[in-house]
Amino acid sequence: MSDFHFIRPLWLLALLPCAWLWFKLWRQSAALGALSKVVDPHLLKHLLVQPHTRQTFRPIHLLGITWLLMTLALAGPSWKQEPAPFANAQAGLFVILRVSPTMLATDVQPTRLERARHKLSDLLEARAGTATGLIAYNGSAHLVMPLTRDDHIINIMAESLSPEIMPRDGDALADALTLAHSYFERANMAGSILVITDNVTNTETLNSKLPVQFWSIQSLSSPIPEDLKRAASALNASITSLSIDASDVDTIARRAQSDYSNISSDALTSSWKDAGYALIPILALFFLLNFRKGWHV
Repeated sequence: MSDFHFIRPLWLLALLPCAWLWFKLWRQSAALGALSKVVDPHLLKHLLVQPHTRQTFRPIHLLGITWLLMTLALAGPSWKQEPAPFANAQAGLFVILRVSPTMLATDVQPTRLERARHKLSDLLEARAGTATGLIAYNGSAHLVMPLTRDDHIINIMAESLSPEIMPRDGDALADALTLAHSYFERANMAGSILVITDNVTNTETLNSKLPVQFWSIQSLSSPIPEDLKRAASALNASITSLSIDASDVDTIARRAQSDYSNISSDALTSSWKDAGYALIPILALFFLLNFRKGWHV
């Protein structure tokens, strides 16, 4: 019990007015009550029913105990911690997909962009039931789908993406990362970011508070571009290369969950369990006793 404390200790101040009011009521309900002030003592004893019977536990005592327990419950007694609400949940993931003319290259059949869509669909299937969001970027970053567990709608939206619909060419990865952060905060959810790209040309302004990993979409025989390596170094991110089987999908999904677990131990720390709720059944019983016939304060 060395960890015993009150989560809302200011509620204990309510004991002061409760104690004062209880004392006033107790004096008024003393053995002889207010009659002792208007009736002589030698006459009063003949007016009392069962003068030799004295109750040791009266309604006024029950009222005091009830007020005490109510105040303690509101103060939130606690002595142990409980896991964070989402500690055992799977990770939220924001996918940032580059939609640029270079993603139309055919060194990966049918194109880099089309293969990225196929791999994204496989990833969603591997992470079925978890929250995933989608952002498209080129010279600017745009939200395609906020965090959702509907994999089907993400696949549909991804199919509609092409370089022709992007407002301008460029590399707005930094803006895409910022956009992903903002939507994680709006959803009040922790998670990580996956960047699906063939290269990164602007590495100067990259930063992220959340874990980031890159999925390199290009020919299997091509080495990872140096700019992409620099971007990964700047973000302390991992790089997964495209594979012909599902090994890359498994790696991405596993890292996303691992990154979330690390966040859970830091950002989603355990909370103190409020034991005040355990007093509610006792309080309910005490309130029922107040309805006993003949019980008055």
